[in-house]
Amino acid sequence: MVRFEKKQVRMTIAAALLLGMFTPNSHAATASFDPATGIVDFPVVEVLDGASSSFYSAQLQVVGNDLQLIAADVISPAKGQQRVVFDSATAAVHVPSVVVGGDEFYAKLQLVPGSNPMRFTLAQFVSNNFQGCPSFSTPGPTSESCILSGEIKQDITLTKNIQWILSGGVFVGGDKTESATITINPGTKIFGQQGADFLWIRRGSKIMAEGTPDNPIVMSGPSQQAAGEWGGLILAGNAPINGCNEGVPLCEAPFEAVTSEFYGGNNPADNSGLIKYTQILFAGFAVRPDQELNGLTLNAVGSGTVIDFVQVHNGLDDGVEMFGGTAQMKHLVLTSNGDDNLDWTSGWTGKAQFVLVKQAADDGDRGIEADSNEVNNDSLPRAKPIISNLTLIGSSVGTQGILLRRGTGANIWNTVVTGFPDCVQIDGAATFKNAGSPGNLSGELTMVNSFVNCANNFKDGTDATFSVADWFNSQSGNKTEDPLLNGYLPATGSPLTLGGAPVNDPFFNTVDYAGAFKDANDDWTQEWTFRFN
Repeated sequence: MVRFEKKQVRMTIAAALLLGMFTPNSHAATASFDPATGIVDFPVVEVLDGASSSFYSAQLQVVGNDLQLIAADVISPAKGQQRVVFDSATAAVHVPSVVVGGDEFYAKLQLVPGSNPMRFTLAQFVSNNFQGCPSFSTPGPTSESCILSGEIKQDITLTKNIQWILSGGVFVGGDKTESATITINPGTKIFGQQGADFLWIRRGSKIMAEGTPDNPIVMSGPSQQAAGEWGGLILAGNAPINGCNEGVPLCEAPFEAVTSEFYGGNNPADNSGLIKYTQILFAGFAVRPDQELNGLTLNAVGSGTVIDFVQVHNGLDDGVEMFGGTAQMKHLVLTSNGDDNLDWTSGWTGKAQFVLVKQAADDGDRGIEADSNEVNNDSLPRAKPIISNLTLIGSSVGTQGILLRRGTGANIWNTVVTGFPDCVQIDGAATFKNAGSPGNLSGELTMVNSFVNCANNFKDGTDATFSVADWFNSQSGNKTEDPLLNGYLPATGSPLTLGGAPVNDPFFNTVDYAGAFKDANDDWTQEWTFRFN
């Protein structure tokens, strides 16, 4: 049995019980407690399983220091309201509002591994009412706001009862020293105050940003009106990158926009934490001339990091950019970004599945901009991600849906490209050589079970040794036809719904469809995203 480790936590739950009840208030509470029986009642619990979920009413009973599940009954879906959420991926139960006496709290329960019946320990019990700024922050300019600045070299938790303001570059941990973890609770809002404000997770430190569908985490500019209102979120890890001379035992590099900060290492499985159900909005401020930050920058981030259900909206530069590393991600929503949406360089060998890219009508460049290394196109490790189930929707102001250049490799599955001036372009001698040739492909640069439908479907770049059209048409399941989208979802009769194939890799969900969505009923962007239509 997992016991409470801190006396303060034991006292908190005991005080809650002694005060009489977990009881609903008039607007928000999601649990009630009967002290006579020791039973906690959750009228609505959403159990998350990837993009799907099921709904229950449930009861837990206090047993010693734990809460034990005693009943769970299936109920009709109840989205669009505050509710208890159990995320099966993290084994955490999030209770948004528990009222104890006259005070309202957020509670987080953690599943005891292997318990049967299921038992949970209390991981957090935090007031939802503002109680002053903690010691790692300073009072902000408005009521119930606190400022984060400089270096943070202790574990901290950001809660939704405070409006958090970034002042300048905020760095978590030292670089591979004095490591720290920043935990961000569901529903928490973090704002850059003006321009060059950003949150940077250094090598060895972690971000644990775990939102829920009904309470996403929001990172944004102050007015939420225009791109570039603040910097963005940057993770630096210890996974491999390229660009170093052959034989260098540890390849690391300074970041192009903040050259005092380094990334790179020898640990492909490096873990920089978790980001789930998170909005990153109106980012991309230029911290130096012509050096804008991306919404989400992943510098040598390793495969131990969890990135799932993340939106980057209206960024001045790229949506998500990988500088090497092995980062893996699912359920990305990249909307109205001013430059590219999914961008990689420096040898990214990670994975991505279920990605929606939707350009604005008046701004944006590429759906994907893919490089291995700009200076030395053949530097190792060569970029070769595996990506599947992308829906890339462009506009007339864009350029290419997918640009593959500078020696990159990639295995692209089940992808839809539409609305761009050019759907797919391959560019550069090193890229063509790496691919092989139609009918004799090397396996390093492939695209299968995919659909393209643009004003011009294919474009041959410089130093072409084959036509991109021949390359595309020589591979299985590819089609040049209208995907029949209704907005970003497949319409009735769309060829996408049975146009895909499973990827033989355990990271990927098994699918039989192309694009980010199975059908019109599979809109996993609902509720947790910032409006983008």
